[in-house]
Amino acid sequence: MTPSSTIKDAEYREILASILKRFIRLVGAPAALRVARRTPDLVVDDEGNVLDFDHDNPLVTITQLIDQYGVVFGEAAVALSRQAVRPINASQATLHNIGLASTPEEPIRLMLVDDAVLFRESLTNLLEQQPDINIVGQAGSVQEALQVARTHKPDLILMDFSLPDGTGLDATLAILAEMPQTKIVFLTVHEDDERLFSAIRVGARGYLFKNTHANELVKTLRGVARGEAGISRGLARRIIEEFARTAPPPPVDVDVKTELSTRELDVVYQLAKGASNREIAAALFISENTVKNHIRNVLSKLHLRNRREIARYARAKGLASPFEPKP
Repeated sequence: MTPSSTIKDAEYREILASILKRFIRLVGAPAALRVARRTPDLVVDDEGNVLDFDHDNPLVTITQLIDQYGVVFGEAAVALSRQAVRPINASQATLHNIGLASTPEEPIRLMLVDDAVLFRESLTNLLEQQPDINIVGQAGSVQEALQVARTHKPDLILMDFSLPDGTGLDATLAILAEMPQTKIVFLTVHEDDERLFSAIRVGARGYLFKNTHANELVKTLRGVARGEAGISRGLARRIIEEFARTAPPPPVDVDVKTELSTRELDVVYQLAKGASNREIAAALFISENTVKNHIRNVLSKLHLRNRREIARYARAKGLASPFEPKP
C-alpha cells in the first residue's frame, strides 16, 4: 500500500467514524450501530470505532452508510452527515465526491408558507432584521406556494403543515419535484409523530414548532442553509425509534385495492399524508363520524391495529397517492 493510499484510507475512516459518532450522540449507540451494521463491508465496534470498510471502494461504503441512515432520516441524513464531517480536515475533493463539501455562505433566500397572514407578517418583521436572511416571497396555500417558489427560486422555505387547499406535505412534494435543491423546514403547531415522520419522508430538512424561541429559529435556519439538519435530538430519537423498532405490517391475502372500497382508499391516502380526522372530513366532504367508520372498516379488512399502521402499510404498498378508479 502506498503512503498516499494510506493517507486516503485514514481520511475515509475518519469520515465514517464521524458520521457514526454523530448518530450515536443523537440516538444512542444501540440504535445507531444497529442501522450502521446493515452497511456491506463496514465493521464497527460497540464504541463506534471503524474497524474495517471497503478499501477498494471507500466512497461506496460511505454513501451506503448514509443511505442506511437515510432510511430513517430521509433527506435529513445527508444534512446530519455533512454536519458531522465539517470539523474534519479531509480534502474538499474527497468531501465533494460524497456530497459533503461545504458551500460558501451567502444571504439566505427565504420563503414563508402559512395561511395565517398576521403570523407571516410577524415572521417577516423578525427575520428581516437578520442581515443574512432575505424574505423573497410568501404564500398561503399549496398552489400559491408552488407558483411563488417557481418565480423566486428560494434557498429555503418555512412550511406550515395545514393549508386551505391541502397540506404542507403536498406543497413539499410539488416543490421538490421541480426544485430538488430547495431546503424545506416545517414550522407547525403539530407535535404528533405521524406528521413528523411524514414530513421527513417527503424530504423536509427540519421540523420546528411554533413555540420555538426566535433566536433558536434563526439559528436553525442558518444551520439548515449550511447543510445541517433542523431536527432536535429529541425528534431525531423519535424518528429513529419509529423506523428501527417495528416489523412491517402483516401481509394480506388479496389485492388491497380489491379489498377496499374507493372511499376507503381515499381515506387511506389521507392517512398516509398524516391528515387528522377533521382534515380528512374536510378534504372528502364527509363527516368526522363517517371518517371514523371508514377507518374502522380499513383496520378490520387489513387486520391492522391503528391509524399509524394504516399509514405505514399504505406507503409500503404504494397507496400513498390519490386513488383513481378505472373507467
